Amino acid sequence: MCRNRMDPLLSSMNIYRNIKELPDFKNAVITIGSFDGVHSGHQKIISRVKALADEINGESIVITFYPHPRSVVDASTQDISVLNTLDEKLALIAGYGIQNVVIVPFSFEFSRQSPREYVETFIIASFHPQYVVIGYDHKFGLNRAGDISLFREYEATGHFNVIEIPRQDIEDIAISSTKIRKALISGDIKEANLFLNHPYILTGKVVHGDKLGSKLGYPTANLQISEKDKLIPVEGVYAVKIEIDKLSFEGMMYIGKRPTVSDQIAINIEINIFDFSQNIYDKVIQIHILEFLRKDIRFDNLDQLKDQLQLDEKNAQLALSELNHQTQKEAQVTIAILNYNGVELLESYLPMIEYSSSKYTYEVLVIDNHSSDLSVDFIKEWYPEIKIIELSKNYGFAEGYNKGLLNIQSEYVVIINSDVLVTENWLDPIIDTMERDKSLGIVQPVIKSLEYKDHFEYAGAAGGYIDIFGYPFCRGRILIL
Repeated sequence: MCRNRMDPLLSSMNIYRNIKELPDFKNAVITIGSFDGVHSGHQKIISRVKALADEINGESIVITFYPHPRSVVDASTQDISVLNTLDEKLALIAGYGIQNVVIVPFSFEFSRQSPREYVETFIIASFHPQYVVIGYDHKFGLNRAGDISLFREYEATGHFNVIEIPRQDIEDIAISSTKIRKALISGDIKEANLFLNHPYILTGKVVHGDKLGSKLGYPTANLQISEKDKLIPVEGVYAVKIEIDKLSFEGMMYIGKRPTVSDQIAINIEINIFDFSQNIYDKVIQIHILEFLRKDIRFDNLDQLKDQLQLDEKNAQLALSELNHQTQKEAQVTIAILNYNGVELLESYLPMIEYSSSKYTYEVLVIDNHSSDLSVDFIKEWYPEIKIIELSKNYGFAEGYNKGLLNIQSEYVVIINSDVLVTENWLDPIIDTMERDKSLGIVQPVIKSLEYKDHFEYAGAAGGYIDIFGYPFCRGRILIL
């Protein structure tokens, strides 16, 4: 096992590189895959792993492979073009709160395991999982012949449950690593970042160049990428953010062969960091690519190039300003609704919740107590913006809330029943009151019934039975309806 002590997120995640030296994991919840890009679809799987591990007081484990399996099993593959280096992948996974990552050295011998051998000697013997979470199209073993049906054969003897993330959950916008690659090589960085749900990253060491940028008034950091298979986006100029020693800066990046001054074949990656003059040679820096500004161009002389650089700088600053303005802050309020087989109530109730506040940033969270009706499908189809936590069994009222709210970070948490009548912007006067009086920790307003609109409801049970002060979700203040 090793830890990267240079990165606070990575330092809190256990990283194992030898599958023969794994600890005895407690109530392991695992997922397996290459996770190239750690894109939106992968994030759905990873989030489910973390939520399940939190729910059963277990350990979350992501099992990934290095090198990329295609480079081992497909000898004809000339260009793997991975979206992440291994370190980038680990940092992204750590950002989602996973406790453990196991890096499996992918070899030809490993690839020759039969599907049953894979399940018995690799999955069950190494991890003894409580849950195995996989995507809808997960294949494994020799010739990728194993699938979810084989996993399910082993549920009883292996003492685990298999959870398959449905296709609609991880491909709502046709997410795939192939589509992301195509977007990057065509200059559509916005689409690539949309699919990724984070900016595309380049990581490398700053090396010496010929100092031409300094002569033109635009000194650049020349980036050397260590991973030979890392996909480099199309040649051109980009608006970027740069991370140096955990500090963030803005700038513009050039990718290209410098046609104005040379006939070279090799690609250069050069970053001009705005308002920056530090010596960063030999430092490893990370580039977050945010917007494609223009293609690479051959100029007749250096004066034309300098004029274009001035225009590039203005365009980059404008793009970065707009992106900063568009970035939404984290929700100040989480409106949490516990649900069990309440699809009819949700159909009536959720339209009202959409207009809860005109002043405060809020998210709606449905904690589903293992419903057997179409509640979850209904929310995913008609309210994809609503966050859902799917519990593995029905924990009842109080424990259901306690399990579902374990990791809520919002300043205010609203615990609300799905049979309470609310009106447009109902949240504003309550939060206004709590903002004015910081001594208020819990508020229970007078509420009316959704079904019997002239009758008042009583929600005292929520405060009486939910262990508000005993669980780690209580990082803010509570509103009970």
